[in-house]
Amino acid sequence: MDNTTDIRKIPKRILGSLLNSCSAGVVPRNGLEYIAIGRNAEVAAILRDLENIKDGMGAFRFLIGRYGSGKSFLIGLIRTNALERGYVTSDCDLSPDRRFVGRSGQGLAVYRELMRNLSTKASPDHSALESIFTKWFSDLQLEQMKSLGISPDSPELMRAVSEKIFDVCAQLRSYVNGFEFTKVISLLYEAHKSNDEELKADALKWMRGEFTTKSEARHSRINVSSIVDDTNWYDYIKLYAILFRLIGYNGFVVFIDECVNLYKIPNRISRENNYEKILSMFNDTLQGKAEGLAIILGGTPQFLEDERRGLYSYDALKSRLKEGSFNKEGYRDLLSPVIRINRLSDDELFALVVRVLNLHGQYYNWIPRVTNDNLVSFLQLCYDRIGADSMLTPREVIRDFLNVLNILNQNPELDFDGVVGSGAVTLKPDVEGDDEDDEDDDGFFDITI
Repeated sequence: MDNTTDIRKIPKRILGSLLNSCSAGVVPRNGLEYIAIGRNAEVAAILRDLENIKDGMGAFRFLIGRYGSGKSFLIGLIRTNALERGYVTSDCDLSPDRRFVGRSGQGLAVYRELMRNLSTKASPDHSALESIFTKWFSDLQLEQMKSLGISPDSPELMRAVSEKIFDVCAQLRSYVNGFEFTKVISLLYEAHKSNDEELKADALKWMRGEFTTKSEARHSRINVSSIVDDTNWYDYIKLYAILFRLIGYNGFVVFIDECVNLYKIPNRISRENNYEKILSMFNDTLQGKAEGLAIILGGTPQFLEDERRGLYSYDALKSRLKEGSFNKEGYRDLLSPVIRINRLSDDELFALVVRVLNLHGQYYNWIPRVTNDNLVSFLQLCYDRIGADSMLTPREVIRDFLNVLNILNQNPELDFDGVVGSGAVTLKPDVEGDDEDDEDDDGFFDITI
């Protein structure tokens, strides 16, 4: 391998963020495509789902894998592909404060996070809620100006645009909470054409779920009698999915990661209430009750399979998600609701470290003192770890390899063997696990160099 091989130039800001995130063991927000290795089948399966939601269907998938196996990476990669193809996306990590169902605003917290992370191709890095409506209103104005041959200041233009918005809203009113939703959309357009910033702020505040009481919403400029809350937030997600398709997007793709936090809920009733909500969303999307909506959940095998606290503890979900009787070792059914994230092959891991090596050299403007034999030796050390056949994860490989490259870059007198030589690797248990009241041990090990 020629370590000086020129690779496609990547913006320095994106490349720096990519390497820093990988060094810290977290998934970068941007630049995932530059280190995407070995997940083509999974991405292709989800992209087929997206083609279905473009036609008005729904989709629901579980991405299941161990910590560090690439779930969050795959979610980010699919998100990038979805944005490029004209979908609206949003993502959220569950936590003790964010659940599908809760008594203290945890469900509303999920909704607010999804609104905060709403993205389009034109606005991939910050909340796109306002820009989506601004673009829609502006596109309607241009469309009517061209079709009617009128000037921007013509009163006829405003009437024509209002009629188009009314036609879209009319298709939403028959859905649950559709009346209030469309009223706020109409008020948002009124604020847009009159440059009323106060009315616009109140309308967007309502759409983001930031009104805390119905009284507060009634006494605001929008004067509506209902708000987004813990009990109805998912209804509004379905309304957005329908709206986005009506105004020119291909659909709405929602990514929810860290679902293991539902498994960790200590109270059985609270846990089952959340699983019941998952069942409701699962049924809605696959029965055609959530048009243009794809929901993708990321979780660990325990979250799925544990029959005491996982999804399998809820019989209605277990019967839908359990693998078929004819599944055989070595074969994968990527059309089933559950996609399991397998370990990368040896060749894929080698290609991954080569890619990381070249990107590190490009960013820090140096020629890494690393040969093919060095890479093979490094991977062999990783494989020699206890349980590596099933538990070796890309996160560990990339994090530790970048650690080696950083040391080499900062210490010119050292060579690769001097950093990763025999006896330099020790094993220690990974502290990442479940609640202390769980007896299960994930069996992970960290590599320390």
